Amino acid sequence: MKLFNKNSKKENLGLLQAEIQTSVSFTSFFTAVTLFFVGLLITQYKNFDPSVSIPVLFLILSTFGFLYSTLIFANASGKIARFEKKDIKKDLALGNSLSEYFGVYLLVLSIPLVINVITEDSFLKIATIIAALGGLTIYHFAGFSIMGRSFRRAHYILLLLIIALEGIMFLFQFNNIFYFTLTAIVLIVMLIAVSVFSRE
Repeated sequence: MKLFNKNSKKENLGLLQAEIQTSVSFTSFFTAVTLFFVGLLITQYKNFDPSVSIPVLFLILSTFGFLYSTLIFANASGKIARFEKKDIKKDLALGNSLSEYFGVYLLVLSIPLVINVITEDSFLKIATIIAALGGLTIYHFAGFSIMGRSFRRAHYILLLLIIALEGIMFLFQFNNIFYFTLTAIVLIVMLIAVSVFSRE
């Protein structure tokens, strides 16, 4: 019986290690992707109007979201290597939350705003915002989001607020109105921060 328990414990640690390795690969890849886009936009920064600072900010925050979640996963991997199972699930939950809320969401929200700045093609601009927000909505309604697991039904309200604020930012940027945009950025970042740190 003891042998079974030892094997079961090793198997559980092995599964956790595999999950962490996958998470580290994902988040480190997207850290590189967002850094690439930030670098690309920064080098061309002078050529764009001031509203490009919004998606650049989102991409920078996204980069940090992916970077810090990678560090959390890497530290959790070290705990497993030392057979310290304490707080590993908490580390995984925090790493996943940072990766999704600050990494994925801000990356998704930045793409339509970048396209809005770099092209004059209205069809491409509108198609991009529909694809970004439509994809985010499907992701939530399909039950894959961490927000859905954490907030149950209330996550639809949070998602609606994020979509509404993104839509408002897009429209103001589309029409070269810069007044509400900074407020919307603060509200979206605050909303995502509340989602990360106030889970049920």
